[in-house]
Amino acid sequence: MPVTLMDAIYRTRSILDEPAYPSLPGSTSNPTTSPQSRFFTDSEITAWINDALRDIARRVEGLITFDTSITIAPYVPVPGTSAPTYPLPTDVIRINRIEFVPTGAINQTYPLQPSTQQQMDQVWGTYQQNPASYPQFWVTRGYPGGAGRNQHLLQIYPVPSAGGTLQIFYYRQPTRITDPVATPANYNLTLDCIEGWDDLIVEFATYKALQKQRNPEWQNRKQEYEEKVQQMVDVTRAWTDQPSYMTFGTRFMPSWLTEWDS
Repeated sequence: MPVTLMDAIYRTRSILDEPAYPSLPGSTSNPTTSPQSRFFTDSEITAWINDALRDIARRVEGLITFDTSITIAPYVPVPGTSAPTYPLPTDVIRINRIEFVPTGAINQTYPLQPSTQQQMDQVWGTYQQNPASYPQFWVTRGYPGGAGRNQHLLQIYPVPSAGGTLQIFYYRQPTRITDPVATPANYNLTLDCIEGWDDLIVEFATYKALQKQRNPEWQNRKQEYEEKVQQMVDVTRAWTDQPSYMTFGTRFMPSWLTEWDS
């Protein structure tokens, strides 16, 4: 089941032997009847939980996301202007795959090949605005989170003369949760993690808390965390345990062997 920020804070405090309001069930803000935080605030535990989510997302690349927010308008060459570019989602870690679907198309999805500016020089030469019915390659410039001249942008080639939509499969960063002490509603927000692996978040927050205390036990906790991260990488690399292969019967041929441009 989904894990909320309140759940993660309670479990972290339980391991640290510091249960406290408001994550402790049945507690109140009255210090005479309910334990309150002493060594660790919910604000800093939340910061460690955010760090855990981001560390896991970067290393495991498990938050695979499907985005269709980039719409391509039919390209009309304009003298003196550069080839069009398109802003990528700001939470990209790495792009896995991009496809182009023409507007109004039925059963037409064109996969694009990743490349770099240097490699594309052998393809587009000095003509980066060459139009065609659909694109074949994509390159990026800038970096995630960049602005202005550093903005993370996508360029496709050839530039499609017909409109369409880009289908982008990418690994994303988790949504950062702001301080729940300032915004109590955040306690009920669901953590951005893969189901069944939320114990890694608690392990990370716990070893960070022990580091703050100068408690040498943090090393054991960190080792446990690292081992679980590696296990998560191995298990979530693919959502199946079956070998990867494809077979075709004698009555079926891939469409690209039987179709051609007229």
